Amino acid sequence: MGLENIDGEVYFPRPAGAKISRTSLVITLCAILGLLGSLMLTMTENYNSVQQSATAITANTPELATTNTTSPTTSTTSLTNKATPAATKSSQMNLQSPILPFPTLLWEQIAVLQSHNRFLYTGNRYLPKIALTFDDGPNPYYTPQVLAVLQRYGVKATFFCIGRQVASYPDLVKQEYADGNLVGNHSWSHPNLALLSSDEIDSQINLTSNAIQQVIGVRPTLFRPPYGVVNARVLSKANLLGLTTIIWGDEARDWTTPGTSVIVSRILSLAGDGAIILMHDGGGDRSQTVAALPTIITTLRLRGYQFVTLQQMLKDLPKRPASTQAPIFVPTTIPSASPAASPGP
Repeated sequence: MGLENIDGEVYFPRPAGAKISRTSLVITLCAILGLLGSLMLTMTENYNSVQQSATAITANTPELATTNTTSPTTSTTSLTNKATPAATKSSQMNLQSPILPFPTLLWEQIAVLQSHNRFLYTGNRYLPKIALTFDDGPNPYYTPQVLAVLQRYGVKATFFCIGRQVASYPDLVKQEYADGNLVGNHSWSHPNLALLSSDEIDSQINLTSNAIQQVIGVRPTLFRPPYGVVNARVLSKANLLGLTTIIWGDEARDWTTPGTSVIVSRILSLAGDGAIILMHDGGGDRSQTVAALPTIITTLRLRGYQFVTLQQMLKDLPKRPASTQAPIFVPTTIPSASPAASPGP
């Protein structure tokens, strides 16, 4: 966002040869001084406002030198930092307050977040509800196909979007949201966040939330770290931003394109009460995922499961959950993410 020049000049012309009495001169000078004071105050407030905007933009611009990350362009930063005041106020009300004080050790952070239902592998394990989630989109070819299947079967899902994809295909994100699906944050460029500094993590998350908010008018409250990898810096930042971190408990590993029947088999064998199922609508060839969806949906419905968004799944959680849902998930292998695609979770 370019900063406008706010320099201005004020002229007070006086007709030539006009005579002014001392009293009139004093009154005129007082009026001029009062006007100048008011003008300077207004200019100072405007300048401070512009400076604050510039500071916010600078803070949200990633300086990513780590492998598999890309820095957003200036034009993209301008796009993602614009939001109407009404949308900003409304969306901020949906965000949760940070948990304070917050631990510094990773295992303690996870325990505290889980005790507040802010770090999930599954939903309520005693309710026959399942959440379908899709990562790495939006994709101009596969996302519409996924949305068409979901609409055909009346299923609402959750899409964890990559920020730069949101900026490139905003209409698809609008359609996701208009169809009743949730839109979550999956970082700006799909790096391994555990390898980044706190400032870089902040930029990856904030730029994506800004982009999503600019498109649908609502700031996301759900965050899925790329590859499901977290460390103390990542969780500290998610906590400060009022985000709920969502991992998964049921993965088809569809990003390896193992075949439609294999994707179906993996999902059906792992699905159970409260399952959070991970699939992909972007980052590569997702034709097998699209082909597998109808069978997955119809079979699980025949088994008595209801498909819900993660928002509903969070509502169904006990108010005082156990501090641990599952062991800390750290993948042994992490797929390399190219600038053009993010093939992994």
